[in-house]
Amino acid sequence: MYMAKHYTESQHVDSYQRYKLLFLAFVGAIGLLSINHSSYAIVPNPGANCQGVTGASQSSLTNADYTNLVSAVNTDNYVNIAGNASGSIPLQIKMNTTESSSNTILGNFGVIEAQGVRAINVRRTFPNTTAFTDIRLDFRNSITMQPIYLTNVALSAFDIDYANSSGNSFDDFIQITGVNEAGATITGTFQPITNSNIIFSQNLQGLLTRTTNDPNCPAKNLGTQCQGSVQFSEPVKSVNVRYSNTGYLATATNQEIDFRVDNYCYVPQYIFSGTVFDDNGGIPENKADKDNADITSASSVYANRPNYFNGRYDPNASETGIAGSTVQLVNCSNTDAIYPTQSVIRNNAPLGEYQISIPKTTLANNPNLCLLEKRTGTSYPIRTTSSIKTINVAANTYHYPNNDFGRVIAENAALVLRKSQYVNNCPATLNYTNINDSTSPKTGFSTNLIAGIAPGRCIAYKITATNRANVNIDNFVMQDELQKKGVANATVTSTLANPALTSADYDSSSPAVGQNGTVKTKPFVLPPRSKRDFYFNTRYGTTQ
Repeated sequence: MYMAKHYTESQHVDSYQRYKLLFLAFVGAIGLLSINHSSYAIVPNPGANCQGVTGASQSSLTNADYTNLVSAVNTDNYVNIAGNASGSIPLQIKMNTTESSSNTILGNFGVIEAQGVRAINVRRTFPNTTAFTDIRLDFRNSITMQPIYLTNVALSAFDIDYANSSGNSFDDFIQITGVNEAGATITGTFQPITNSNIIFSQNLQGLLTRTTNDPNCPAKNLGTQCQGSVQFSEPVKSVNVRYSNTGYLATATNQEIDFRVDNYCYVPQYIFSGTVFDDNGGIPENKADKDNADITSASSVYANRPNYFNGRYDPNASETGIAGSTVQLVNCSNTDAIYPTQSVIRNNAPLGEYQISIPKTTLANNPNLCLLEKRTGTSYPIRTTSSIKTINVAANTYHYPNNDFGRVIAENAALVLRKSQYVNNCPATLNYTNINDSTSPKTGFSTNLIAGIAPGRCIAYKITATNRANVNIDNFVMQDELQKKGVANATVTSTLANPALTSADYDSSSPAVGQNGTVKTKPFVLPPRSKRDFYFNTRYGTTQ
């Protein structure tokens, strides 16, 4: 705190003596300026380094960071910190102040700039020597929204001085503490600075001026003479700067300090995140139906569902996360090679959300990274996305979000197969497309049972494959095993009847006319929201 000093000249000095004194005073002033200039220049905190932290990024607050922090003080909002570590430290800080006394006069809490750098200025008039102001900085990871533990956090306070006169009476005292990973409050380690009058009192556990004879320091200039610096020897998630008095004087008046965050270190973490979700497109579970192949009627829950089974997480379509899955970071070439990862779950995270955090030093330069989703049990058995996702790691990119994995319940399967049958007299040629759907298998293709068919007649089958999903069904193969006497309680054997299977649709392993076996199509791609019919005719009642 700077206190102006006033001098009075004698009115009885002659002109020569007066000019001589003025000249000497002028020369002395120049001398003092040259002598004290170095002591007024800000000196780097000796603890502003990342020694002993392998692979760490190093950063400090930028000038803009100070301005942004002060503008949000006591709003309980976190501020994104730009820092100067090229985005490798995802830091947010929340700054709040607490006054021990409601009678403290809040003179100022703002940003000052000296020698091109900024600091936070705190000016207070305390009602007594035991009153104090706490300035708390809470650190949070801007990606995980969880506390972030920074190493080698270093701070400096300036203008820590002493005054004892009729106009001003105070003895500045600064305590800088932090909260470590164990939740304990620790004190920063004092960092001695050349030409500084500030010492660390082991008894009081804080920073104060060396002697009560030290002169007051100029305010708001970040000078070395009244600079006190500390560094935390353990990672901390928050720091607290307490501004008060030593208690050496009986009273306290108008006083101020400045402080800066000189340094913090952090080993960059790759963070992979996403959600395991129910890809139902908003279809209520009680409306889901594995046999509903209607994708066109307005009354069907599967009509006009662009978000159903599309492989994308659509919260706006009432899709939600699901519990029960595990997601692991693995080597793509060997998915059994699981990286030692840390699952990060933020407070009040939505159901199904996962986050995996792993130090950059653990991965080294391995680009062969995949995320593998697994699940046990029978719930949500059907995937709508691949079980594995490849991660393309890019330089200076540490967050890889939206790696989502979709699943649905069995009732919401993409594929619906509908088999209908038509009794016929085994003509040499049979035009399937001329046969209409019917309630009776004797008059058209019907899903109803056949009763009283005579041996030797034929049964034509139409199998309709409907893709209800909004993604392709790749490598779709339809196969149907013709009944054979003695197998699965069958009493007769059926054989393939005319017309012969087309080579364009059916696999060569399918039976020829007159043979028993498994009718099997070639692999097809069934496009989204589409259906396809497959036909074949069989002769019923042949015995073997």
